[in-house]
Amino acid sequence: IMRLTGITGIVNGMDVSEWDPTKDKFLAVNYDITTALEGKALNKEALQAEVGLPVDRKVPLVAFIGRLEEQKGPDVMIAAIPEIVKDEDVQIVLLGTGKKKFERLLKSVEEKFPGKVRAVVRFNAPLAHQMMAGADVLAVTS
Repeated sequence: IMRLTGITGIVNGMDVSEWDPTKDKFLAVNYDITTALEGKALNKEALQAEVGLPVDRKVPLVAFIGRLEEQKGPDVMIAAIPEIVKDEDVQIVLLGTGKKKFERLLKSVEEKFPGKVRAVVRFNAPLAHQMMAGADVLAVTS
């Protein structure tokens, strides 16, 4: 049936035109397939500056964006952070709201690893766009 009729779907509810890096209004630098390497690096530097992390395009930047509910795995991400930052030169940006216990845990992990971890515990659509465009790794723990 799929071969005969084709298949369509919603990419996790994402509006592909709104999140298109060639015209996303929230990005520091728009980019396409031919400018992606430099565009992502410039967006990474803008993101690092925006959240108050040291600006360095050589340091891997991991982003977690999600609802702070058990099914989305913030507890998994929070538990992994000490292991990730222990032996690696890495930065982590966390964005989300939800259960207060997870919000507190995000803020506490930021306090434990200043200069490496930033936790933004509020809804911030522009920052979510910046994180998607500037991160080297997207952590999807759900």
